[in-house]
Amino acid sequence: MKKTFFIFSGIIICCTFQTINAQQIDRIQRGQRGYTPPPKVSYETYIELKDPYEETNIILAKCIKAFDLDAFEKEILKNILIKNFESQNAILNDKKNRREDRKKKTLDLDKNFYNELSSILSVEEIEEYKVMDFEETKEEKKQKKKNRRKNRKTL
Repeated sequence: MKKTFFIFSGIIICCTFQTINAQQIDRIQRGQRGYTPPPKVSYETYIELKDPYEETNIILAKCIKAFDLDAFEKEILKNILIKNFESQNAILNDKKNRREDRKKKTLDLDKNFYNELSSILSVEEIEEYKVMDFEETKEEKKQKKKNRRKNRKTL
């Protein structure tokens, strides 16, 4: 009698806890209002790789406006930027580097980069370059999108 009672009560307790956990009373479920998906964890390097030519085009356009560069200076700056981004990608791709090594190498690379920039730009212009924001603004993205649409319509 005691054996069957314990078995029966054990089954009832297991079924009760199973239904409680299945309902997830304390959690907002997918599809309900207020649900936010869990964050995606990236195990890659802390700095993502960049396309050298795309980044160079963005930076070059802003530098030409800011510093009034001529064609010769523009080409030199373009070569310096491409070389810098390719070197950064090479440092970040090397899996043998620890975080401290990568940090040291990128700092050395930045020092070299600014030394090469000094051949084209003055000291004040280099300081201005350091604080410039090269991210595309929403207006620039909208303008590019409009230009693409116009080009599609004309073709």
